[in-house]
Amino acid sequence: MNISDRLVYGIFSIIEFFLVFRILFLLFGANANNPIAKFIYGTSYPLVAPFSGLFPTIVFGRFVLASNSVTALIFYTIAGLVLVEILTSFVQRQRDRRNPTV
Repeated sequence: MNISDRLVYGIFSIIEFFLVFRILFLLFGANANNPIAKFIYGTSYPLVAPFSGLFPTIVFGRFVLASNSVTALIFYTIAGLVLVEILTSFVQRQRDRRNPTV
């Protein structure tokens, strides 16, 4: 694994971290005025905003499953994996050009 792969994995892991905690906080009804919850919601909002209104929010009594957050988590996970594959392919192609086998 090269440095670009590690960098992409690191960035997308941070994104996924915030999204997982957003999903859990919303699911269990975390107090939005709590500083930790406020930080998680504020940080993850720009990541979730493009998916707002795509699917309805699911409510189970006191529990809320924000489908836009789940959709964002799935999207960013897949996007990260695809980006790593593209970078790996590009790096491998560059290596093959520099070291052709005859």
